[in-house]
Amino acid sequence: MGLWPSHVTFENSSLSAIPQTVFAKSSGVETFNASGCDIYELLPKTFRHAADLKYLYLDNNRLRKTYGSMFLGARSLELLSLSKNQLETIDPQTFRGISYVQEIDFSGNLLRTLPDLFFAEKPKLKKLSLADNFLQELKKETFGEMTALQELDLSGNMLRALVAGTFDGPWQLEQLLLQNNRLEVIEATAFENLVKLRGLNLSNNNLKVLPATVFNSMGVLRELELQQNYLSHLDSATFEENLRLVMINLDNNTIATLQPALIQNLTDLQRFSIEYNQLQELDVQLFAHSTDLKRLWLSGNFLRHINPGTFDTLEQLEDLYLAGNLLSTFEGGLFRNCSELKELDLGGNRIKRLVAGSLEGASKLQKLTIDKNEVTEIEEHFLNDTPLLDTFSAEDNFIRNIPVGLFGKLTNLTTIILSDNQIKELAPGTFEGLESVINLHLNRNQLKHINASLLNLTNLEYLDLSYNFIRELDETALEGVPNLVTLDLESNRLDRIPSAINKTIKLDYLGLQRNRISRLESGQFSQLSSLLTLNLDGNKIATMEQGCFRGLQSLTMLAFVNATPEYESLDLFNNLQNLTQLFMEETNYTGLNSVRLDSLQSLDILSLDTNSLIGVDPGFLSGLKNLTRISLKKSSIRFNASYFGSIPNLEYVAFTSNESIALDETFFAGAPSLQTVEIQDTLLESISVNAFRRLANLTELYIGPFKGELKDIFTGNEALKTLRMKQMSITTLPDHFFWANRRLDTLTIDGNPNLCELKPAWFKHMAYLDYLDVSSNNISELSTDLFDNTPVLHQLYLAENPLRVLDVGVFRKVGALTVLDLEDTLLTDLPVGIFDGLFKLEELFLGNNKLSNLPNGTFRELYSLRMLWLSNNSIEHVDPFLFADMPRLKEISLDDNRLTSLDDRLFAAQLALQNLHLSGNRFVAFDLTTMPYASTLIYLALDTNQLRSVKITPGLEFLTADDNQLSVVETSDSDYYRLATLSVQNNSFSSLDSIYRFDRLQELNVTLNRIAVLDFAMIATKFPRLTVLNASVCAVESLGRTDNPYELKELQHLDLSNNTLTKAEMSKMGKMPRLKTLFSADNRIHGVLRLLDRLSKF
Repeated sequence: MGLWPSHVTFENSSLSAIPQTVFAKSSGVETFNASGCDIYELLPKTFRHAADLKYLYLDNNRLRKTYGSMFLGARSLELLSLSKNQLETIDPQTFRGISYVQEIDFSGNLLRTLPDLFFAEKPKLKKLSLADNFLQELKKETFGEMTALQELDLSGNMLRALVAGTFDGPWQLEQLLLQNNRLEVIEATAFENLVKLRGLNLSNNNLKVLPATVFNSMGVLRELELQQNYLSHLDSATFEENLRLVMINLDNNTIATLQPALIQNLTDLQRFSIEYNQLQELDVQLFAHSTDLKRLWLSGNFLRHINPGTFDTLEQLEDLYLAGNLLSTFEGGLFRNCSELKELDLGGNRIKRLVAGSLEGASKLQKLTIDKNEVTEIEEHFLNDTPLLDTFSAEDNFIRNIPVGLFGKLTNLTTIILSDNQIKELAPGTFEGLESVINLHLNRNQLKHINASLLNLTNLEYLDLSYNFIRELDETALEGVPNLVTLDLESNRLDRIPSAINKTIKLDYLGLQRNRISRLESGQFSQLSSLLTLNLDGNKIATMEQGCFRGLQSLTMLAFVNATPEYESLDLFNNLQNLTQLFMEETNYTGLNSVRLDSLQSLDILSLDTNSLIGVDPGFLSGLKNLTRISLKKSSIRFNASYFGSIPNLEYVAFTSNESIALDETFFAGAPSLQTVEIQDTLLESISVNAFRRLANLTELYIGPFKGELKDIFTGNEALKTLRMKQMSITTLPDHFFWANRRLDTLTIDGNPNLCELKPAWFKHMAYLDYLDVSSNNISELSTDLFDNTPVLHQLYLAENPLRVLDVGVFRKVGALTVLDLEDTLLTDLPVGIFDGLFKLEELFLGNNKLSNLPNGTFRELYSLRMLWLSNNSIEHVDPFLFADMPRLKEISLDDNRLTSLDDRLFAAQLALQNLHLSGNRFVAFDLTTMPYASTLIYLALDTNQLRSVKITPGLEFLTADDNQLSVVETSDSDYYRLATLSVQNNSFSSLDSIYRFDRLQELNVTLNRIAVLDFAMIATKFPRLTVLNASVCAVESLGRTDNPYELKELQHLDLSNNTLTKAEMSKMGKMPRLKTLFSADNRIHGVLRLLDRLSKF
């Protein structure tokens, strides 16, 4: 091999071309890696002497095309990676001379077509990736002679159909990846030659039906993925010949029924998933022959009941997921034969009681999840059948009491999660004998007191008591948890540092944020020598005594944001030699009230945002040699070079929203390692042409506003990747302004009222540009060659420019776009074809324009579009087939137009529509139950129409219908409703009778109606999860009867202002322990403060 190594790498260098000397005669180079360089072409004859080359990596460059015999000479080549380049075309003779290649990777390019027989004469090619390109069809000849191919990746393309003969050539194929295409049709014989296929992925396509025999030839198929399609039915014979299947995934389809015959022959099946479909029941014989099944996913369906015997044959089942259904019970011996069951998830159902015996048979259960149900009662012996249980989670229920013997037999229990319940007190002995418990979550309950007899958990490491009502901890409260590592007491009512914490000498995290602590006293943390993180944010600390951090020699993170302390010593931090992160936002840090930082020699991150810093010595940072990040946003001083005179390791600095700054050439001289500089919303009085030139590592820069003449200030910043220039008074820029910044991937030029034109020359060398925002300028025209040199642009923001008219070909060179914003651009029409070729566009914003007529075909090739914004235009009528080519559309806004109705065919193609915005139109009635998207819609906005009636579906989760003429909310009869947010402000409601059925409501707004009686007892009963209630200006006279005491357990915000309530009526309010805000002005009450003693969080 002589002088040449066998492995040569230039990875992530600035190499623009491969030196021909690398492959000199007899060089012996076997591996050449030039990934992540800046190679834009391969010179002819580069590889003519590369006879020994086996592995060639050229991914993450900017090659635009190939040419014939490109790799001629590399006759031993086995692996070729050209992924993530910018290849648009491929010469048919590209691979001439490399007949023995085994693996080729073309993924992540811009290929739309492949030459006929392109891969011919590659007898040894085993692995081929064409993923994430723009291929729209596969010809029968494409893979015709690839007889050795074993793995083929075609995922992330634009394929819409697979026809017979497509895969006739690669008969040895074992793995075929077709996920994330746009497949709508697969012919019955498309796969008939793939007799050796073991893995097939068809997920995330647009399949509505499958031919019954489409998989018949795949006798050895092991894994089949069909999730995220639109399949509503599978023929019973679909898997009849696939007897070797071990995994099937059918998640996120619309299947309502499964026939036992579908899987009865699949005796090898081990993993079966059909989550988030529309199953309402399971045939008791469905799994009768699935005796090897180990993992079963059934979450996110509409199962109300599961018949005993359904799981009787599943003796090997280890994991069962039933979350997000409508189950009210799981009694009756459902798991009596599931002796191997280890994980059971029943979260998000409607279970009210946990009954002893329900888990009979599940003797090896290790993890049980019952989160987000309606559990109010747990029987003492509920867990007796699960002696090996490791994790028990019953978060977000309505549990008030934990039976003392519930955990008594669980000697392996390590994690208990009882968060977000209504537990006010835990009896002594609740956790008795649980020496194995490591994690205990009791946060978001109503605990007021913790005593030592409760926490006798000698191995406990994690204790979460946050968001309770704890005022103090007994001196001995934590004696029983000597190995505690993490203690979270956030958002309680502590007014001092609990002395009990000094019993936990192994503690490394202490969270005390958002309590009522006003003073840090000397020696309070003296025993916490292992503490690493101390968070005191949001306590309004007024005094910090000298020595208050004594003993914290291991501390690495300290935060006391939003406090106004008086520092009693300049040497407050002298004991914190190992501190690396310090957060002091909003702490009134000034020259008259400050503390020295120079003792913090290990400090890495410092945040002093929202402090005036007036009078602080400019050299106060000079001793921080290890500082890499500092944030000084919203200060009241003028920064200059003296503040950064000697911080050699500084990488990030932020001055956002400060006083004006003059950037001279010495400003950053003391911080040569800077990578990110933020000087946004800070007036720049001047910018030296050399201000940034010495910052060779600068990758992110955010500047503006500036009113002077902008010179070539970025010529020395070749590493720059992100640049935002806000309000820089730009009228124009020289053609070469950005030519030195060839690595730019994110560019923002916004807020320049005199910038009327974008020059194509600016983007001449921006081959990596991914994000371009030129919003809020005065651009009136886009030239058709503007984007010729930005082939991988994904996000383009043009909002708030007076474009008025767009050329039909303006976007033809940006086929990779995923986001396009044309809001508020004065557009009056869109030429048909303007969006052609934008196959991967996901979000399109056209709001706030003057569009009135959108002809059919406007959106004809937007196959990937998920979000379309057409709000605030002048649309009176929508062509019924306008959206026919956008099957993936999930959210559309037609707010503030002139619509009176929607054609029944309008959204027929949108099988997964979830969010519909129709506010500000002229609808008189709206019946969601008759719409084609009734089963998928979860968000509906109908504000400011002329509605007299509205009817919704049980699955809707959010409805706003303010400013209409409604008196009721109609719905189809159901035993469940998922509505969580309802706003009917300014309507004609006189009662809440039609609303009471929505028992999952969390937010309710009935402001500006006429509801004389607001029955709080009924509200507490019907809406147990209600957190927000707005009922102002409703002429409320009464809060109902008070026969029985009630509690609005979750209510946090209540507005009863501008009603006619008396003091006597207000006194009827039950307990609201979590109430934070109460508005009751302009009623007939006096002495309202006497009511507040029942509002614990107020």
